[in-house]
Amino acid sequence: MTKSPFEIRADLLKLAQDHLEKQYTANLKFTTEAYMKMVDAGVAATENMPKMSFPTTKDILDQAQEFYSFVNKK
Repeated sequence: MTKSPFEIRADLLKLAQDHLEKQYTANLKFTTEAYMKMVDAGVAATENMPKMSFPTTKDILDQAQEFYSFVNKK
């Protein structure tokens, strides 16, 4: 089955979104666990926990463009 260019771009957007969401979740889990260990050890305070932002539409489009550039290589 041949995919249309529209279907390929839609697949790449979904792949980019999934990739960035999984990366965000893993980073959030790691950061939270590490920071809570620092709080328990008295090295850090909970009000100073690092801020993390969920991937934006721009982040997803940039990642999809990076994936697409790989597909476009000859």
